[in-house]
Amino acid sequence: MSDARAAIFAAIRAANGPEGDAAGIAAEAQALLEGIDARRPGFTGQSNLDRFIEKATSERVTATVAQVQSLSDVPGAVTAYLEAKSLPRRVAMQPRAVLAGLGWDGFKIHHSPEANEPVAVSIADLAVAETGSVVFRSAADAPVLMNFLPLHHLVVVETGKIRRHLEDVFAEFGADQATQPRNLSIVTGTSGTADIEAKNVRGAHGPRFMHLILVG
Repeated sequence: MSDARAAIFAAIRAANGPEGDAAGIAAEAQALLEGIDARRPGFTGQSNLDRFIEKATSERVTATVAQVQSLSDVPGAVTAYLEAKSLPRRVAMQPRAVLAGLGWDGFKIHHSPEANEPVAVSIADLAVAETGSVVFRSAADAPVLMNFLPLHHLVVVETGKIRRHLEDVFAEFGADQATQPRNLSIVTGTSGTADIEAKNVRGAHGPRFMHLILVG
């Protein structure tokens, strides 16, 4: 090792201080978690559902929302959206059993989204009230591209699965989980960019429209 390189590494080691033992590192990590509520966004006057709707439909996130009573009402909500947008009843759908078991009479359903897919229907594994985000794990019945290829992304969200803060998601899909998904996508509204002339353009890197169907 050259003298210059050795000097650089010596300076780094000196700046980092003495190496800590496992117990000391664990104590420092725990100290970072103490008082975490004081650092989280405060929306104590709102329920998870109200906060989620407020954030999801905000000017930055730009999703739209429909509310239904049960999963059996989802095909009707999808139909209403397609009719409002003058879209055909042909959709790419997550091959999830919870969706497949609903009444899709009159729909043309397929499970392999194409590059210019007009409409896709997915069901979120979780949602985040703090940010208005929806969370998707990857699996054989939950292809990742379903969340990013369509022009219109219709997402079913069971209201009982709305978590209050982002950290609450990691508690369920975290490092100590026995089986983790290979990929976890946290999607906050429609895709947008303002790179060109500082004008906000939707659909730049993913869906231009997101419609949330809240169940329950």
